[in-house]
Amino acid sequence: MPKRAITLLALPSLGFAQEKTTFDEHVFPIFQQACLNCHNPNKTKGGLDLSSFGTTLKGGSGGKIVEPGDVGSTLITSVQQTSDKKMPPEGDKLSNDQIDILKRWIDGGLLENKSSSARKATKPKFETTLRSDPAAKPDGPPPMPEHLLLEPPVVTARAASIHAIVASPWAPLIAITAQRQILLHHTESLELVGILPFPEGDPVSLAFTPDARYLIVGGGIPGKSGVTVTFDITTGARLLTAAKEFDSVLAADIRLGFDIVATGGPSRLLKIWNTETGELAKSIKKHTDWITALDLSSDGVLLASGDRNGGVWVWESQTANEFHTLRGHQAAISAAVFRSDSNLLATASEDGTLRFWEMNGGTEVKKIDAHPGGVTGFAFAREGVSISAGRDMKAKLWKQDFSHARDLAQNLPALPTAVALDSEGKRAFIADSQGTVRVFQAADGKAIGEIQSNPPTIAARLETLTAGISKQEESIAAAEKAVATSSRTLDRARQAVADALAGVLPTHQTIPLQRVALEEAEKATKQALSELETGKSLLVNMQVAVKRWSAAAIHTRALKAGLEAEQSLLTLDDQQVEFSKSADAITIQSNALNTKRDEQQLLLHQLKQNNSSNKFTEEIRATITAVEIRIAQEIEAFALAESEALRLRDTIELSVPVVHQKQMEAASLRESYSRAME
Repeated sequence: MPKRAITLLALPSLGFAQEKTTFDEHVFPIFQQACLNCHNPNKTKGGLDLSSFGTTLKGGSGGKIVEPGDVGSTLITSVQQTSDKKMPPEGDKLSNDQIDILKRWIDGGLLENKSSSARKATKPKFETTLRSDPAAKPDGPPPMPEHLLLEPPVVTARAASIHAIVASPWAPLIAITAQRQILLHHTESLELVGILPFPEGDPVSLAFTPDARYLIVGGGIPGKSGVTVTFDITTGARLLTAAKEFDSVLAADIRLGFDIVATGGPSRLLKIWNTETGELAKSIKKHTDWITALDLSSDGVLLASGDRNGGVWVWESQTANEFHTLRGHQAAISAAVFRSDSNLLATASEDGTLRFWEMNGGTEVKKIDAHPGGVTGFAFAREGVSISAGRDMKAKLWKQDFSHARDLAQNLPALPTAVALDSEGKRAFIADSQGTVRVFQAADGKAIGEIQSNPPTIAARLETLTAGISKQEESIAAAEKAVATSSRTLDRARQAVADALAGVLPTHQTIPLQRVALEEAEKATKQALSELETGKSLLVNMQVAVKRWSAAAIHTRALKAGLEAEQSLLTLDDQQVEFSKSADAITIQSNALNTKRDEQQLLLHQLKQNNSSNKFTEEIRATITAVEIRIAQEIEAFALAESEALRLRDTIELSVPVVHQKQMEAASLRESYSRAME
């Protein structure tokens, strides 16, 4: 995967862009200053001579270094030092202004001088297919949920609009926003495989890390609070909470390595948070309206953000410096998504268009008038195909070269709000404003099934399954009777044909009639047997489902018991810390009391030995009285400290068996769950 330059590329002014950039006047002075020591007629390092226009275009032993119109050519990547070849190899690299001159020369058609004619591009300015393999596949099996919660923390009368869906880049898994929770479904079976509670509010944005192991969720309560939570997909553990806001987070992403989190929302500020300290590292005031879309490139170098006013910017994620300003959209940005190789950014807008931008020069590669009325959702698959949906109530599939592949869905019953393609690009997922995700085959647009974003409780599932099993058993019994009846009819039909062939029946015309009856009996028997087998298979599936959801109910109790045991243990730890402090207080009070008693004994001894005046004797007696008062106070303080220590000891003695009981209960439930899953 090519690396990205991490320096700010200044955009040329309009006046300067209109001036012809030539080799003689602009490019050669740069080469003369920085390159000719290694690339001249006497010393052609790498077979490259940059001392003349002709030899520069000829290139070196590795081929041509420039092509007209290709700002991603070897010359540019070398002087930007974003490839293995770096020019100059030592010392400071070329300035941003010098690199801009080289880019303008290439864009202008490689003019030798002002009287030269521009050369036409010999290849497209941007390669539409993937230039390199997508982000490397993680070692081992792709991350999938293992024994996650399946009991929804929130169940409402009806589902709400789905804000976001996102597919794992490697696993058969899709994440869906719901009310105060995120649902994880298997993309092939469509089964619910996990629920991630989000008690902070409603989740609005979702993003997987490139290795598919972690999911960052942004959301909150509009006008009140916002936050991001990063989950481990395999365990459901909340690994990181970041970006405390005073409004809901509308867009968020985390860089692989967990060092920064980027967020956007109604504040119009693009914020970058340091995950180690939890502090705000950068706050960028560039957007003129709510930030509605955000994405970090897979290589972690670039960050794209789009707003409700159609503005799109690309930033260096490390420095937060502006990298590209992408102008073109006339309405709110509904998606800003990097392709898996990080070389291309796609933006979708309520102006109805999709735009694709290459990241070397920030130029627009393709504009598509995709959905009249507005594009509401866009997503890439790992291999570069993409999907979009819009206010025309359609969903469309696009090829790697951005040409239209097919309409996946038309006349959708509700406004599509988000889209996704599975990790292999075989299945398309279209979420809508009524809380339904419709699933289609990407190859032919065939509808496969639906996912509801308001799943029932486990108890409700089991109740439905139990009732269904009862009805299915009745259906099977009826089917068995039908099979028995059909079998008897078939036997009689066979016998009738045999009798006709044997001449038992009165005329030869009965033979065709009996054969027709036999065929009908065979057909009826075959259909009855098929219905019986289908019914039995359905019953087995329902029984398997009962086993699965019964185990899920036990697992829910085990998770709750485990959490209670953990909280009880933490409370016990706190109590033990307090007891330790109380014991220390007793020691301090005991030492203070002993000190005062020693002082009292010393004064009494002085009083006994005193042979001086009555005045001095009275002074000693007064001091002894004061010490006795202080001793009484110390005794009282000691008694209080001792009482508090005894209280804490008694509390701990009562807490220990409770903690033990909860730990045993959690362990027992985990064992029961394991047995139920066998």
